[in-house]
Amino acid sequence: TGLNLTIPRGARIGIAGPTGAGKTTLIDLLLGLISPQKGHLRIDGRDVTDANRRAWQRQVGYVPQFIHLVDDTVLANIARGVRPGRMDRAAAIEAARIAQLEDVVAELPDGYDTRIGEGGMRLSGGQRQRLGIARALYRDPDLLILDEATSALDAVTEGRVLAAIHARDEGKTVVMITHRLQSLVACDWICFLQDGQVTARGDFETLRHDVPLFRAMLEAAQ
Repeated sequence: TGLNLTIPRGARIGIAGPTGAGKTTLIDLLLGLISPQKGHLRIDGRDVTDANRRAWQRQVGYVPQFIHLVDDTVLANIARGVRPGRMDRAAAIEAARIAQLEDVVAELPDGYDTRIGEGGMRLSGGQRQRLGIARALYRDPDLLILDEATSALDAVTEGRVLAAIHARDEGKTVVMITHRLQSLVACDWICFLQDGQVTARGDFETLRHDVPLFRAMLEAAQ
C-alpha cells in the first residue's frame, strides 16, 4: 500500500478521483505541509526535510479555489507580501497578462493602482481566481499547483490561461486538480486516485476509455 508517484519536470499533470480519494492529502504532501508517514518526498533526487522545507515551499506556487484578497490595489494583491518599494511592476503586469487579467485591469479606473475592496468585492469570482493565478506566477515558481483554481472561469478563458502558462515557460511543472474533468484534456497525463492509491494513469482519452469510474464521473458532469 502507499502512493508512488513521479512527476517529471515541465510536465502538466492532472489529479482526479472521487471524493475522499486522497487528492487533498497528495497536495498537502507536495506543498510540504505534511510529511509522509513512510517513504520520502524527493525533489530532484533530494529528500525534503525540516532543514530545506521552506526552501522547497518558496519554489511552489499554490492557487486554491477561493483566493484571499485584501482591500488594496491590484498590484499589491498580485505582489502580496512584497513591500511597496520592492514590488516589480513589470513582473506583475506580465503575470496578469498570462492569467488573462489584462483586459479586466484596463477597465478599472486606476488600472493596477485601483483598490479592489475587502475580499476583492469589486471583482467577479472568475476575476478573483485569475488574480490569484497572477499572484502565484509573479513569484515565478518551479511548480504551479492549481487546486480547483479555474472553477469560476468559462472553458475558453480557462484554456487561454493554461495555454499561456505553458507557452511562457515549458519548463514549469503544473499540477492541476479539478472536478471539471474536461479541463484535464490539456494535461500530458492524469493520475487517477482511489482510496489513497494511484489506480490508473494516462492521457485523457486513455482514462476515458479504460477507467469506468473516470468515464462515469465525466458523464455525470455533462
